[in-house]
Amino acid sequence: MKKINQILLFCFVVIFVAGCSTGSTAYKHGDYYKACLESIDRLRANPKSTKAQVVLTQAYPLAQKTALREIDNAVLANTTDKYDIEVFQYDRLNQLASDIFNCPKALELIPQPTQYIAELSKAKQLAADHAYQLGVNAMNAGTMDQARLAFQYFQNADQYVSGYKDVPSKLIEARYAATLRVIIQRPVLNNDYEYSADFFYNNLLVDLRRNAQNRFIRYYTVDDAYRENMHNPHQLIVLNFENFDISDLKESNHTEELKRDSVKVGEVTVEGKKYNSYNTVRAKLTVFRRELSSGGSVKLRIIDAQTNQEIQHREFAGNFTWETRWAKYKGDDRALSDKQKELCNREPMTPPSDQDFFIEFTKPIYSQALSFIQSTYGRY
Repeated sequence: MKKINQILLFCFVVIFVAGCSTGSTAYKHGDYYKACLESIDRLRANPKSTKAQVVLTQAYPLAQKTALREIDNAVLANTTDKYDIEVFQYDRLNQLASDIFNCPKALELIPQPTQYIAELSKAKQLAADHAYQLGVNAMNAGTMDQARLAFQYFQNADQYVSGYKDVPSKLIEARYAATLRVIIQRPVLNNDYEYSADFFYNNLLVDLRRNAQNRFIRYYTVDDAYRENMHNPHQLIVLNFENFDISDLKESNHTEELKRDSVKVGEVTVEGKKYNSYNTVRAKLTVFRRELSSGGSVKLRIIDAQTNQEIQHREFAGNFTWETRWAKYKGDDRALSDKQKELCNREPMTPPSDQDFFIEFTKPIYSQALSFIQSTYGRY
């Protein structure tokens, strides 16, 4: 117990020290921005911390110089992300100034932290301009991959300057061009099971669409595509239920002899005293069973809508077996177990409808088909 308490105390001390960092470690590693943040946090908790005071006064001018040097280097190198670097560095400098203003002891040590409000605003405007133009260029490439890049560029432009130019409409245009449009056709099957096929189909659409949120893929029904006047889907998913069959009713029964020893069957009187009487009890149990089974498969094909060429082809099998069991006995029911007695109290159940059979048969197929489609389109 003593050793455990020592370990707990050690962990507490480590956590406490880590939470009370003065920023000196970050300063020694040249991370002046982090050193400033940690020293300010320490001064909020303990304004008398001499070590934190020293770190802040030494780290703040170095953090400024480091950020401004990064900006100058990016501008001189004329890198494609120079405006992003400017926004990032000016934003960090302004954050430091804000933290100092909100810490009395830090403000006492650095009475006039520099703010770069105008510089940040200009950098954001230039970054938005640049991102917007990159987005336009990517869209002009006319490929799906470039459209996805364009969508990201337009998002960046909007983050730098909210509502920049016509970015809202550009985002819609880019997302549409970047999105793989897949039409899932209603399954083909015997009309007797149409309602059940709709159940399978509608649930498949719901799960696929839920998984596709915020991704570059969209699943349509034929009616959806017609309503949107879509003439250029990329792929079709065709589902055909095949070989579905329900077997003939099978009946069987099994009879067994049961016995149980040392069962109290009454009382006897010997010399005026009563004693329990034990004996072996017997019964004949007959268990009846009715069974119906169904099975079949689904053929799933993915087709290129432009060339009508088959891209993928899979077949998934499924089955479902229904049974009802009940029993009858002759003899002494004390020879039966509780489970056997429960069987004797049952009545044979009515078999499910053909449509219910179809629904149960599709359940294992549904999970296979859903998993395959999600895996196939997982990269979008």
